[in-house]
Amino acid sequence: MKYRKIEIDGSYTDEKLELILMQIARWHNLTPKLWRPDYKASTADIEETVQRILNTKKEELFLAIAEDDQGDMQGFIWAYKQEEPQDTVMILSLYVTENYRSHGVATNLKTLLEEWCQLDGIKAIQTTVHYNNTSMLALNQKLGYIPGMVYMTKNL
Repeated sequence: MKYRKIEIDGSYTDEKLELILMQIARWHNLTPKLWRPDYKASTADIEETVQRILNTKKEELFLAIAEDDQGDMQGFIWAYKQEEPQDTVMILSLYVTENYRSHGVATNLKTLLEEWCQLDGIKAIQTTVHYNNTSMLALNQKLGYIPGMVYMTKNL
């Protein structure tokens, strides 16, 4: 597995970057389907996610991918620096394809993020995890993340 940070500054051809961002946006927008089987992401949702990534200032964005030996993307991590609290990064999305789960891909992606944060003086990484995602909860705790607030909703 190869890991690389994606720089959104023209270092990739527009077509290659567009394909990478579209796949990231699809995976990001389909994640709720894991706990809401009826969830559907629209084309507009995916396009909005791509624009959100592109509109993030280069110095505030962390986007890295994991590629298999054939160069196919098998996972990604998307995070950004927060204004408040200062010196923190929020992980917006982390995804690994089913065939590569439990092979250290998520750990390696999070390690890349941590290295980037340390170089930039970031003091904390925040993330959210669905309570049913026991694998990610366990991984986060193994990596030193401390559980916090539980967000709850009641639909009427």
